[in-house]
Amino acid sequence: MRTLFAACTSLALFVAPAFAQSSAVVGFDGGSPDGFTGNFFFEATGGNPDGNAHIFLQTFFPMLQTGGVGGPVNPSFIGDYSTFAEVTFRMDVRTTSITNFFGGEIERPLGIALVDRDVQGPSGSSGVFFEFAALSAAAQANWTELSVTIGDTTSAALPAGWIGFGDEDPMTFEPILPAGATFASVLAGVDEVRITGAVPGFFFNNANYDVRIDNVAVVATLPSLGDEVCAGEPNSTGLGADLRLTGSDVAGDNALIIEVTSLPPSTPGYFIHSEGTNVIQNPGGSQGILCIGSNPVGRFSSNVLNSGSAGTVSFSPDLTMLPLPMGTVAAVAGETRYFQYWYRDVVGGMNTSNFSSAEGVTLQ
Repeated sequence: MRTLFAACTSLALFVAPAFAQSSAVVGFDGGSPDGFTGNFFFEATGGNPDGNAHIFLQTFFPMLQTGGVGGPVNPSFIGDYSTFAEVTFRMDVRTTSITNFFGGEIERPLGIALVDRDVQGPSGSSGVFFEFAALSAAAQANWTELSVTIGDTTSAALPAGWIGFGDEDPMTFEPILPAGATFASVLAGVDEVRITGAVPGFFFNNANYDVRIDNVAVVATLPSLGDEVCAGEPNSTGLGADLRLTGSDVAGDNALIIEVTSLPPSTPGYFIHSEGTNVIQNPGGSQGILCIGSNPVGRFSSNVLNSGSAGTVSFSPDLTMLPLPMGTVAAVAGETRYFQYWYRDVVGGMNTSNFSSAEGVTLQ
């Protein structure tokens, strides 16, 4: 049973390290806590696979956290998320049992809390919480992935399903964000991440938990530098391959990155580029659309890539030596370059090819 109440806690300020990388997965391999702590045991076996965090005790709720005051920190989960276009938190969970005082199987919530200690409210640090699911022996008897995706990291308003905390509504006593805090401000300064059953505004009776958590991950997608010219036609996966330009759009930096997702697994291909757009339907019998077919079109044919099991490729072109039919050319500030990916596919047992979406970027 859980019951609504007004929480009252306070935490000291803590300076968090900068966000370290765009994606990370914590597998607790070898029984390592990997910068996390809480009321879980870290075990080398029993996970999905290998190591995992295992709670096997009587308590009010599970708690697995990183970045707590005076506690260990995994820097991949701490810092400023506002620079990313999209952020996904996910983990694998297996519930063997959750029982009440009488031994009966019950369900209990599990969610994620992001805490920003820069803005303090009457009830403590500002933060936001999302409930993944109700844990139970029936719902997660086998390993189950739980996740949430934040599609707009600059939104001041709380997205659907998210709860703010750090203060409470004077009329309803429900948890809310304190004055001066927004969803965006919390994401811009995450000091602590909690995987917890402590839903803000509720208290819980004791329960006997036997729950395992593994593969705690954050995947943060950088915003694209370019503007999409056309979408990719569906391939054998049922999706259109999606191209994104990241890195730096400064020609002198020579640090542009081109990434493509939703490709057929383990298929070859290479990038092409041009200074203009021109739509050519199904060139050479392709299933796709070439939409940067403005002469001259350069081919990175000496840089053939393979999409691997994940169906993705990433490439950083040398902007000082962009290939063209008659040689190479250096990209310069002020010009717009368009990129697309040409790849093989098999549809209906027949070999064919397709094109990703295309984007153009004006170099600085």
